[in-house]
Amino acid sequence: MTTPYYFVGYSTGRSLPDITLGQAKKLTHLNVAFGVVNDSHVSVEHMRDYLRHLKRLRECNPELNILLSTGGGNQHGHSASTATDEAMEELIKSTIAVVKEFDFDGIDCDWEFPCYTGIMEEKYRHTQLIKRYREELNKLEKKNGKKYWLTIAAATGQWYIDSTELDLIQDDLDFLNLMTYDMRFNDQPTGHHTNLYEPAEAPFPLSVDTGVKLLTDFGMPANKIVVGAAFYSRKWEGVPKVNNGLNVQAETPGGFGPDYTAIHHIYEKQLGFIKFWDDQAKAPWLFNGDTFISYDDPESIRLKCEYVKEHRLGGMMYWEHSCDRTGILFNTIYETLFK
Repeated sequence: MTTPYYFVGYSTGRSLPDITLGQAKKLTHLNVAFGVVNDSHVSVEHMRDYLRHLKRLRECNPELNILLSTGGGNQHGHSASTATDEAMEELIKSTIAVVKEFDFDGIDCDWEFPCYTGIMEEKYRHTQLIKRYREELNKLEKKNGKKYWLTIAAATGQWYIDSTELDLIQDDLDFLNLMTYDMRFNDQPTGHHTNLYEPAEAPFPLSVDTGVKLLTDFGMPANKIVVGAAFYSRKWEGVPKVNNGLNVQAETPGGFGPDYTAIHHIYEKQLGFIKFWDDQAKAPWLFNGDTFISYDDPESIRLKCEYVKEHRLGGMMYWEHSCDRTGILFNTIYETLFK
């Protein structure tokens, strides 16, 4: 690293115009999400018009590394697109073609997740895909005389380690983006979805600390682990008035809630919500007697950054840029890591 830490932002194509020149100067990496993986091809047609903004960002910060993030979210295109060697080679060829066309500085492979569909062979296909991407990017490095980055988005939990061969691909990766968010959702009891630590009484032992320790105990180099911050929230409704709404079963699943922009301007100030702080988890939540909202605020993100520095991790990343139009969370990451 030429800087002490990586500062990685995820942006959809539609959010690219929202990235200010000042922010572009502070980021080390920008992952543009998502190249749609389907039928052994990667398509960016849905955001082609927005990709013209990459020129503006590069001119502002020539050191900014802009990566194409492929897959992501609820896409499961990697499964069929790597089912055979022939299909995989078509996927690789298509991905590299997009990298060349838009002069991307690498690939962020966001396969969510190998073996998710129940096909255990995907564990080995994931390894093969990463190694082939590395081979092709190395060819571009040799041809163009510049570095090409290869990263992945990784989930927290032992299940993810068991579904991949991180020990075989860690040398091929520059770093991994640990998705330390969405750790509590759907029909699970209310709780923190992006917490630094997990209190003993919580029903699920998931946290930034848990995820990092699982990876380092497995052998992943600490400086290749980039911790995630959430610029959005998870929300449960129909929550009993027990324990200020924390760790109780709700009537509705924990779906996506308001982004930080709305939380800062509205939810923390209006609608009858009271803000609470869990000093064990190092995480805030909002509760109004019926609705429970879990999110990151400046203090929880500051403590995540301090954790990164204390444990000599790779840096911080966030999802997703347009969710914090205040710039408060973005600036907290930058100022804590670099100042």
